[in-house]
Amino acid sequence: MKNIDWLYIRQAMIIFVLAIIVAVLMAVSADRFRAAQEARYKQSLATLESTYRQYNGLVNDIDLLEQYRALYVDYKSTGLVGNERRLSWIESLERTNSRVKLPKMTYRLMPQQKFQRPGLKLDKSVVLTSAPMALNMDLLHEEDIFSVFEGLRLSIKNIFTVDSCKLTRKGIIGSPLDTQKANLTASCVIRWVTINVK
Repeated sequence: MKNIDWLYIRQAMIIFVLAIIVAVLMAVSADRFRAAQEARYKQSLATLESTYRQYNGLVNDIDLLEQYRALYVDYKSTGLVGNERRLSWIESLERTNSRVKLPKMTYRLMPQQKFQRPGLKLDKSVVLTSAPMALNMDLLHEEDIFSVFEGLRLSIKNIFTVDSCKLTRKGIIGSPLDTQKANLTASCVIRWVTINVK
């Protein structure tokens, strides 16, 4: 066996150990850098997904807003939203009567009042009012009253409710009905609804 000259080997061993230490330090630094970059990537991906969700929500909100805006403009133009339009109610009633051809129809609009129904809950910024209208009609038969209300419903986009109707037969009970003149009288109260937003 030969003698090993440690003096020559020592320098190579020191360089080798230093190279291993540098390599280990570089590997540790590279792993930390990779972990930091991966964490930043995941954070960026989460931010991107959150932004995408917010963007989709905003697009949906804009679509809903446009739909509701169009409905609001339509309701405002018809008088359901805003100031009450008594003249359009009367014109609608007269158009309906010209189609149904009742022997006699009279109406009386009363002052506007708060609209209340059991269980109706509204936001404080929404004010729901109604104007009662008393209708007195002479009818040929009972179906005429339904024709009047259906005609009103189809001729105007405003909302109205029927509070009450009282039918009274003209003439003697049991006598034959005359198809040329009024056989019944109807006294009804309807309410024209108007929505105002503060």
